[in-house]
Amino acid sequence: MSVMRDELHHLVDRLPEEKVGPLLRLVRDQLDEQPVVRDLPFIGLLEAEPDFAERSEEILRAEDDHPL
Repeated sequence: MSVMRDELHHLVDRLPEEKVGPLLRLVRDQLDEQPVVRDLPFIGLLEAEPDFAERSEEILRAEDDHPL
C-alpha cells in the first residue's frame, strides 16, 4: 500500500462518526458507484392523521394547557 493510502486510512479512522457518511458519499462519487444502503434515520419516525401538519399549532397549544 502506498504512503498516501496509509495516511488516508489513518485520517479516516480519526474522523468523528457524523463525518463518515459525507466522506463515504464523496468517495463513492469518485468511483461512480451507487450506494447500496441509504442512511435515512427519519423514515418511519412519525405516523399521524393526514391533517396533522395543519393542526400542529393547535395540538401544541393543547399540550401546553395540559402538562404531564
